[in-house]
Amino acid sequence: MKIQAVIFDLGYTLWDVDYAGEPDAYGQASRFLANALGRPAPAAQDLRDAVAAVFAREMEAWLSGKLEQKPTEEIYREAFAGLGLRIPDELLDRMDDIALSPSIRYTVDPETPPVLRALKERGLRVGAVSNTYQSRAALAKSLAAHGLLPYLDALVLSSEVGLEKPHPAIFQEAMRQLGVTPGAAVFVGDIVWADVLGAQALGMKAVLTHQYRREDPGEHKPDLVIERLAEVVGYVDRLNREEG
Repeated sequence: MKIQAVIFDLGYTLWDVDYAGEPDAYGQASRFLANALGRPAPAAQDLRDAVAAVFAREMEAWLSGKLEQKPTEEIYREAFAGLGLRIPDELLDRMDDIALSPSIRYTVDPETPPVLRALKERGLRVGAVSNTYQSRAALAKSLAAHGLLPYLDALVLSSEVGLEKPHPAIFQEAMRQLGVTPGAAVFVGDIVWADVLGAQALGMKAVLTHQYRREDPGEHKPDLVIERLAEVVGYVDRLNREEG
C-alpha cells in the first residue's frame, strides 16, 4: 500500500521547545490573580513551583502508563489549592493564555516548512498529533507564526481528546481526519514509547527523529531513525517507489 499521509509529533519533532518564558509568564499570572481576586497573590516563583510540581506528578503517572489526561484547568486548580487559593472556574479557564502558553518558546528549523511543502506537493496529507496541555487556539497561533499551519490537514491534541500517546485513540483520530488507514501512514516523533511503539502497534510506519533530542531505541526497532526532518521526504519516496 502506498503512503498517503505523514503525521508528525510537535514538540522536539516539528519544533524545538524551551520554557524560557516562565519567569515573565508567572509574574503576569501573579499580577492577574491579585487584580482579579482583589488581594495579594502568591509570588511568581511560588506559583511556578506549585504548577511545576503538579505537572511533574502527571508526567510520572504518564510514564507509569496512565494515559488519561486531566483538563488544563484542573492542573491549575490543584496547584493553586496547594497554595491555599480557591480560584473561580472563569479564572482557571484563562491560565493557558496567561501562564502556560506564554511560558513556552518554539524554534523551527528553516528546513521544516519546505519539508512539509514537499510532502504536500507529492499529494500527501499532513497531520500533527501532540501530547499537550495547551489549547488549539494557542498552538494554532504558534504554528501559524512559524509558517507550519497552512500545511497541516489535521491537528489532534491530547488536551482535546483527553488521552495521550501512545493511546491508540489519539492516532486513530488523526487518521480519521486525514482519511487514511494505518498501512498508508507514516508517523514521525522523538519518543520511542509514545511515538514509535504507539504508531507501530496500530500498523503505521514509525520514524524516530534525533534532530532535537536523542533517545536510544534500545531493543525496539523504528522503521527509520533520522537526524534531520528532511530525510522523511526521501523515505516516503522510497516506500512509494517500492509499492509502485
